Amino acid sequence: MPFIQWIEEQDAEGEVAEGYHVYFQKRPNRTKVAEIIKCFSHRPDFMKQVMEFSWDLHFCDGHLPERVKELIATLVSGQNRCPYCMHSHAYFLHTHGADDDVVAAVGRGEIETAPLEEAEKVLLRFAMLLTHQPYRNTPEEIQKLRDAGWTEPQIAEAVYITAMFAFFNRVANGFGLESPGYFEMDGREDPLKGQIPPVGTGTSGTE
Repeated sequence: MPFIQWIEEQDAEGEVAEGYHVYFQKRPNRTKVAEIIKCFSHRPDFMKQVMEFSWDLHFCDGHLPERVKELIATLVSGQNRCPYCMHSHAYFLHTHGADDDVVAAVGRGEIETAPLEEAEKVLLRFAMLLTHQPYRNTPEEIQKLRDAGWTEPQIAEAVYITAMFAFFNRVANGFGLESPGYFEMDGREDPLKGQIPPVGTGTSGTE
């Protein structure tokens, strides 16, 4: 159960029901509205904007390929110790072709040992900087990204994705969301199983 009660599908009326209908239009293979979307059910006007924002910016190829966006989402969510988002986006990263070694390393924040191209590591180092010490960003840090081959629109999109997950991670943890278990539902072992403590323990390290 969430820490803060939301509106369930069977209780949804008016704008909330309309918002859930939009969700199912976007995700016709789902039988339940994603918990992160339900977190916004008390503000259905905002919920619709959140769905449009996330789908139009994140769940698509843009200036950055969707796979690269999932690398950032998995890294940032792990660094923010958000079980729901980290495990969710680790799964989505896997669906974009990343093997277990990549998923596990990125989720744990082990950028240097992750089996990734150097340009991707440069981008993830930047996402790590924005997550932990955004005030230390400088023109020199941006130049490192350009030198690695990233364009201005791609760098801008990396900022958007990093910032977006700072937001979603806090919403998910505020509502007490746990891993949705996508790997398990797919009959796979979650490569990040046990890597984040239960929400609300205030502990660090593995479970």
